[in-house]
Amino acid sequence: VMRQSVVDGCRGFYMCYQPVVHAESRKIIGMEALLRWNREPYGDVPPGRFIPWLENDPCFFELGNWILEQALTEGKHIIEKSPDFVINVNVSATQLERRKFRESVLEILHRTGFPAKNLCLELTERCRAMDKEYLREEIQFLRSNGIKIALDDFGTGQSSLELLCEFPFDLLKIDRGFVRDIEMNHAAQVVVDSIVQCANGLGMQVCVEGVENEQLRDFIRQYGAHSHQGYLYSRPIRMEQFMELMV
Repeated sequence: VMRQSVVDGCRGFYMCYQPVVHAESRKIIGMEALLRWNREPYGDVPPGRFIPWLENDPCFFELGNWILEQALTEGKHIIEKSPDFVINVNVSATQLERRKFRESVLEILHRTGFPAKNLCLELTERCRAMDKEYLREEIQFLRSNGIKIALDDFGTGQSSLELLCEFPFDLLKIDRGFVRDIEMNHAAQVVVDSIVQCANGLGMQVCVEGVENEQLRDFIRQYGAHSHQGYLYSRPIRMEQFMELMV
């Protein structure tokens, strides 16, 4: 059914957006585009149930292009008012492995009239297992065209400090697992502090995910991350609601 949805012009899929907030000013400086699916008789299906399955399907290349185009089309009017606003879009290994991927991204930017400097592509977990040389070439090509590159869920799976030495990322996103119990977990405090210091030293920004309440926000501000993301600021919401938040 889900593959058929993609074939049917991505019927049933829609986008939600979660704000990325500047750690000090608490101003919304960007958003992450997140895919959702709703189709009868299933109703709203949580992304955790369909994304991992879809990412292994060749149809995800087409769906990934649709996600990118939707996000840039829906978000373009924000850029006109806030020229430094950045839209983060997740990219899977299934997309990156396709030689046509880089051209698709440039075509979509051209078609939507969206500025490359306001787009940040977040590399998901499986991208890290790709051939290093190939991945380096893709990252360099995208960055040379003005697109920012983020490493998502840093600290999980195959990610390591070695990756920071090998690839020129613009942004590191610290996985929410590190901050869940950080106030009581000394090891997590040391690790998060080290990641932020390391990234800052390499000229990368850091976004901390999973900021769920004010107490946690106030605690992690000491580490000097650039931005936060989490339910404290907002759950992923439709664009109309996002625009109300911006106001």
